Amino acid sequence: MNPLLWLDQHRGRHTFVRWLFPRMLAGIYLIAFASWGVQYDGLVGENGILPAKTLLENVHAFEAREHHTLFWQLPTVFHWHYSDAFAHGVLLTCCVLALLVMAGVAQGPLLALLWFGYLSFATTGEIFMGYQWDALLLEAGLLALFVAPWHLWSWRGPTEPPRGSIFLLHWLLFRLMFLSGYVKIGGGDLPWHDMTALLYHYETQPLPNGLSWFAHNAPRWFHVASCWIMYGIELGLPFAIFLGRWGRLAAALGFLVLMAMISATGNYNFFDLLTAALAITLLDDRWFPARLRTWLRIEAGTPRPSFKRWTQWPALAAVLPVVLFTLLAADSFLSGRIRNYKSMLPTALHETLDAPVARTRSFNAYGLFQDMTEERPEIILEVSDDGALFLPLEFKYKPGDPKRRPSFIAPHQPRLDWQMWFAALYPNYDPQRDANPASPMHWFGQFCTALLQHKQPVWDLLEPPPFPREKITHIRARLFRYHFTTPEVRKATGDWWEREAAGSFSGTMSLKAAGR
Repeated sequence: MNPLLWLDQHRGRHTFVRWLFPRMLAGIYLIAFASWGVQYDGLVGENGILPAKTLLENVHAFEAREHHTLFWQLPTVFHWHYSDAFAHGVLLTCCVLALLVMAGVAQGPLLALLWFGYLSFATTGEIFMGYQWDALLLEAGLLALFVAPWHLWSWRGPTEPPRGSIFLLHWLLFRLMFLSGYVKIGGGDLPWHDMTALLYHYETQPLPNGLSWFAHNAPRWFHVASCWIMYGIELGLPFAIFLGRWGRLAAALGFLVLMAMISATGNYNFFDLLTAALAITLLDDRWFPARLRTWLRIEAGTPRPSFKRWTQWPALAAVLPVVLFTLLAADSFLSGRIRNYKSMLPTALHETLDAPVARTRSFNAYGLFQDMTEERPEIILEVSDDGALFLPLEFKYKPGDPKRRPSFIAPHQPRLDWQMWFAALYPNYDPQRDANPASPMHWFGQFCTALLQHKQPVWDLLEPPPFPREKITHIRARLFRYHFTTPEVRKATGDWWEREAAGSFSGTMSLKAAGR
């Protein structure tokens, strides 16, 4: 047998990945844009909590004063024009573009537009678009431009993708998984060190789902064993990516199992779908059904594209800068997360490249749940129409009424409910201190003010209030500690949660008291 032919077959081809991955990514873009669209007005619309219009007006005022454009610091299509109607038009357009990509139309150019569209919303979404999976989608979306075909129509008969493009996707997956494990073991958090973290995880995660209660009440040995398995997947299997096609198969299966478990026991929006899509890129053509390959006209004996072909150049040219930029991001990320971590790269390199790299949000480091929360503090808002009688205000998805079963809501991400989880970890809300826009709790004061101003888009993010909305004049926030009930308690009472009062999170707020 020709040794060059054997080597070519041993490496495996990713022609099917070139057909599948852009379509999977477009489906995830569709989910992300639709999810953002249904809550856009309440979060950053003109009558929302943190209006994007205000941010852009401040940007334009600075530009007029300094005679200097900030587009490259805040890249967004809204730099040139903004209105809520225009923003919804962009969202709708992006949903249509995602469907076209799934149909095989102009995949490369349209994925580029989707990437810039999502970057535009991430740039103006402030704290509500600051999650690691938003960065992951942008990075995967940028790398997909090297994988996707750039001709007008692509349905059957796909060609082998550029060689460097597959490496870049595998490099992203390696960093995502390995760093997620490394920050847990290296961050000094005791529950991760003594393998007890999963005793708390299902109960204290941001938005549990209907199976979280059952997972939490599993035996202790199950949680400890699960933690060991998770470490094996996150710290061991990433290296199998570079150990041939059998190693990649093992890594793909391990990552897919982990994502299935995460999806089954928690609401993590499109994160698990996106990670699963990246994991599937580890599989070469021979792992997919022969009938499917035949239908798509994927021919096993087709020669690989030569390095001399111009289509190979962009992906190959991108490998070195992408690796450099992502190493810079990881170096900065780990410096703030790992005790006694020594920077791998020169300070001068960081000073030169960190800011430009960060602006695109497409060269990132990852590390989910480095610190395991062992208790679940929960903020309960209470409203009143007279300042005397206060009744609780229910959110649509986060825990409130102990009798309400946790919901399955993924792949939608209700971003206000998520932010309330982070807010509960904050010591307390101080209206004077947190009025500063630089405060991580600035949004909470804006949220309460918008409720008192009876702004309909903000109220639409919540369940119907206990009083007529237009009559509500006072609002306060109390803190409770929530725990999943035991099977015995749930059988007797029907409650999913037990809770105990933990004090006040904020004083009573009213527009009259604020002089508004």
